Amino acid sequence: MLDKRLSACAGFVKGSMVCDVGTDHGYLAAELLLSGKCSHVIASDINEKPLKSAHDTLEKLGLLSNASLILSDGLKNIPLDNITDIVIAGMGAELISNILSCGKNLHGINLILQPMTHAPYLRKWLAENGFLIKSEKAAAVGKHIYTIINAEYDGSAHSCSDVFSYIGKLDPSDETAAAYISCQSEKLLKAGYAMLNSGHLADGAENISLAAKIITETGGTYMYKVKDILAEMDKIAPLANIHKGDNSGLLVGNPETEVTSVIAALDITCDVVAEAIEKGANVIIAHHPVIFNPLYTLNEKNPACMALKHGISCICFHSPLDMADGGINDIIFDMLKSPLKLSKPDSVIEPIHSDGRGYGMVCSSDCGKSPAEIAAILKSIFGCTVVRYTNGSRPIKRIGFCSGGAGSELHDAMALGADAYITGDVKHDQLISAKNAGVSIFDCGHYHTEVIAIPYLKKRFSEDFPSLAFEIAENCCDPADYAL
Repeated sequence: MLDKRLSACAGFVKGSMVCDVGTDHGYLAAELLLSGKCSHVIASDINEKPLKSAHDTLEKLGLLSNASLILSDGLKNIPLDNITDIVIAGMGAELISNILSCGKNLHGINLILQPMTHAPYLRKWLAENGFLIKSEKAAAVGKHIYTIINAEYDGSAHSCSDVFSYIGKLDPSDETAAAYISCQSEKLLKAGYAMLNSGHLADGAENISLAAKIITETGGTYMYKVKDILAEMDKIAPLANIHKGDNSGLLVGNPETEVTSVIAALDITCDVVAEAIEKGANVIIAHHPVIFNPLYTLNEKNPACMALKHGISCICFHSPLDMADGGINDIIFDMLKSPLKLSKPDSVIEPIHSDGRGYGMVCSSDCGKSPAEIAAILKSIFGCTVVRYTNGSRPIKRIGFCSGGAGSELHDAMALGADAYITGDVKHDQLISAKNAGVSIFDCGHYHTEVIAIPYLKKRFSEDFPSLAFEIAENCCDPADYAL
């Protein structure tokens, strides 16, 4: 009488008195009585027509004396006394959650829930609203595969990761469950790539990342493509924030290429490309563009040409990573806020976009330290070989900072009240300007104020693409040597 979907629902029934919400033809109620699994059932529906069909089914089988038929909107008219199990099957996830939120006391009742659509929504709703998912089973009916969720109300909030919301407690070793899980990941990938193709890289990256996690956490292998890495970088540092004249994005390579492994560096040098070749990595992520100025000749002394010859894709995010939330200047703030007692940044040194996003920040400071003490702190924090600075005469109450070679922004920082300014590549005339104004300027080096982004990228990729082989290049190093 029952298809595999309803049979799986029946299999989760534990007690002797069941309420079948949305009973339709009453087949589940009838089977539970015929099998002897239940001594009494309540068959309910919101409409009279299906309830009449259930009546006819039970009457034909001589089971009416063991059944109560109730016209009810969900559980509203259902007396829950002595009910051991509630089955809510064949409805959308939103409707099931609405029925469960009716306000009735569901403690101690075994719940069997079978959503026809949006199962991830239901799992997340259950976790957030005091329901514990105990087990699940997948059932195939024709071309469709459904999940049956066995839950109970315990009143506690439960964690529900994005992966769990899609696969719940299904056993990937079960063939039908594996097919269901595969279908979920395929839907996410299809949606993700559609987003990439329409230019919505960050949203596409979310879907692709989740699909990859589902595949790998259930024992499969996901082969990332270069365009997946590009989309993840856009999620971290949106290309929409690129500064006019900058060159960021996929600068070398084919977006459809499958990724073997990734190495990251501040700069893509010939040494970094050679390292990628040696390690079998076919993607390099960098902050500085491997192609910035026009190329008038092509040869292997140029790292972009060298990478292309060996099938290595180069993804570079320059100004977008400088200006991103959580990007380089936010990282600098996080590094400095405790030792220099910085307040939350209140000004952007060089606004670029209409929303105020741009380069560098200025904060108030309560550190009470001398320029020499601050220089020593910066040397330690950034791992500099040397810090060049001016011993300004102003008490340091406001500190500005900007990554990379931003000495030219000194006057903008001063206009925002900075008594000290931290950056790299400070020129002689800028040192003189700072000295004349009584401002302490600190040259911590272009490399040292930006290489801090590379461990950050590794952390973000390990969170979103945990199965991706990703490492920081050994040849990601300061290009300068120092005689001390």
